[in-house]
Parts: sequence; C-alpha cells; structure tokens
Amino acid sequence: MAVLPVPRGWMADDTHYGPGPVKRFLSVTLVVVATLTLAVGCGGDDSSPEGADGGAPPDAELLEGEAVEIRAIDNSFDPEAARVAAGTQVTFFNNGRNDHNVIPEDADAEWRIEAEDFRPGDEASFTFDEPGVFRYYCSIHGTLTAGMPGVLVVE
Repeated sequence: MAVLPVPRGWMADDTHYGPGPVKRFLSVTLVVVATLTLAVGCGGDDSSPEGADGGAPPDAELLEGEAVEIRAIDNSFDPEAARVAAGTQVTFFNNGRNDHNVIPEDADAEWRIEAEDFRPGDEASFTFDEPGVFRYYCSIHGTLTAGMPGVLVVE
C-alpha cells in the first residue's frame, strides 16, 4: 500500500500553523450561507393580508348580505381579509377586551374609527359603495403591514 504525501497547507505541521485551503473554503462557505440565510429571513413579515401583487388577497372571506360584520378582537380582525359586494354596509364591532381603532390606509378616507369611539362593546358602520381594495389597521396594536392589519375587498 502506497502512502501519498499530504500537500502542504492541508494539515498543520511544524512549519505551517494557519488554516489550510479546505478549512479556509469551509469557513468562507459557512459565512456566505449564514449571510444568505439572514438576508432571506429578514425579507419581511408575511402576516399582511394582501395578494402577491399588493391587490386583493386570494383567501379573502366572502361576506354576503346587505349588512356584514368585521370584529376587532384582541390583536386581530375577524375576518382579517373580507370580500363584499358594492353597496354593503360593514359594521366594525370591538369584541375585544381592549380599546382599538380602525385606521384606513388612505389618510383622507371618511370611514376612520378613533380609539375613543371604539372601546370594548362599541360598533361603527359604513357603507362601501365603490369597488376597490381598502386596507386598514389598528394603530394601537400594529401597523398596516404587521400586528393588526385588515383588508376589505369591495367588488
């Protein structure tokens, strides 16, 4: 059986104590993989109720009738994403134990509910006549993209 010589730099010996090419390659690979993992992991919060193109979410719950309900419970809206027909009256109920508000994405929208008007047990109704995607959130418990967001799709 022949013994092959180990190339210099592959193992530490009396004259070379630094990492060899294999250790160097593995170290660089580990750093690259860790960096990519962190970059992908910090890509955003997928809890926002919207579709891939920023439009209507594909899983929006269809609420039928002339009047429907969306409930604010502690730290979420139920349903989080809803679809209704144009002309539907939507009543927001605060069924939680905490104060909430309903803040539209469009700062000029008239269907805003302030926290002092939306304490536990309170309700507020609005009729959505125009088709569109209406995003909202509770600013006490989150933002438009995380925490307590909601979306109403009017068709």
